Amino acid sequence: MSYPSRHRDVMAARARLAPRFGDEAAQRLAGQYGYEVPAIEAVTGVADALCMAGHDDRVEATPEDVDDALRAVAGARAQLLQDEPALIEAARGNGRSWDDIGTLLGVPVAAAKARPAKIRRAVEDLNRLDSSSLAFR
Repeated sequence: MSYPSRHRDVMAARARLAPRFGDEAAQRLAGQYGYEVPAIEAVTGVADALCMAGHDDRVEATPEDVDDALRAVAGARAQLLQDEPALIEAARGNGRSWDDIGTLLGVPVAAAKARPAKIRRAVEDLNRLDSSSLAFR
């Protein structure tokens, strides 16, 4: 499957999940405009529904919902990878020490310090893979 085709599949999956697992505003926008729930919200909405099945009045996740959430996992992961270095930089700018940041992330200080550069390299590698895969499809 080509990257543009995969991207369309993920967008469609997120749009299908919005009316069932989005918040009230997302549900309204989905009905009126075909709004797509953000990838992370799609994944956590379905995962929460699976965990709480039979325990509350939430919508139960169907097998199709699970498939759609799995399609959205890569997008959620990419979004978190893009956001984390910016949050770390903001924390540093707000006067947080590396020890504070390590504690917040649940990692040792050395890992917290190395994390932004490591994540940027990982994102660059993923971007290279995406562009090179276009050439072969």
